[in-house]
Amino acid sequence: MDIRQLNYLCALAEHRHFGRAAQACCVTQPTLSMRLRQLEQELGVVLVHRGKQFEGFTPEGERVLARARALLGQYDNLRLEVDAMKGRLTGTVRLGLVPLSCMDLSPVLARLRQRHPGIGFEINDMTADAILDGLNHNTLDIGGGFFEPEVLSRFDSLALPEQGVVLAFGPDWSERLPACPSLADLAALPLCLPRPGMYFRRYLETCFEREGVTLQPVLSSDSVYRLMHWVRAGLGCALIPAGSALFDELPGVRCRPLAMPAMARVGALVMRNDGQASLLAQGFFEAAQEVWRQR
Repeated sequence: MDIRQLNYLCALAEHRHFGRAAQACCVTQPTLSMRLRQLEQELGVVLVHRGKQFEGFTPEGERVLARARALLGQYDNLRLEVDAMKGRLTGTVRLGLVPLSCMDLSPVLARLRQRHPGIGFEINDMTADAILDGLNHNTLDIGGGFFEPEVLSRFDSLALPEQGVVLAFGPDWSERLPACPSLADLAALPLCLPRPGMYFRRYLETCFEREGVTLQPVLSSDSVYRLMHWVRAGLGCALIPAGSALFDELPGVRCRPLAMPAMARVGALVMRNDGQASLLAQGFFEAAQEVWRQR
């Protein structure tokens, strides 16, 4: 057994396809398949269900996979610790962010890069559940989004201030909206909203239903950038979490606050707290705490 075989196993779990896993590992598919069969022979158990394509892991494979992920996490941390002993921290911080959380993490990234020039970042748009799964499986270092309070208790977390919700609109709407719009005022507006099923959309629907208002979106998307584009183009108005620098930076786009109840979930950054968090994750979290304190 060697570290490459464990990498191949974890890549197969991530991509659920032999060819894509091989491509991610920069080897041929026959090489990846052969090395996994060698691992099975060495362990004396079948790890992978094989048909014409990947069909999942056996129960034994799932247990070995969990151990492989933990070992690879420790291996990566060992390499990072050696770099830290030499006075530098290098590697890629893997972040998963809920798009509509609208977190502006640029000051944190800038601070960490200034402190450790060898660090890079990989940012993925994900659901909250996928983020938690990525943290638990060591495929992410840091998560950011809306989380239930009981979930936050299982991680190191840095909560964001509750800022409420705002209505974002383009220049054509400035004179057509009241200074302090109510939920009833929005009933007849063309709205650009998160797609159905996203937490923020469910939160909005619950609040409006309590007021007897039915939302009538003209556009739904899981992309913040598409919502931003269409608001600026005048297609409609958007409901977004307050404090987003994304909308503030668009010429002509303005925001007005809405009186709405607090969300059940808390906006926060999260990191593992079971001793398995990488040094990169810890460095990012420390930089974020510094930035938040200064704000």
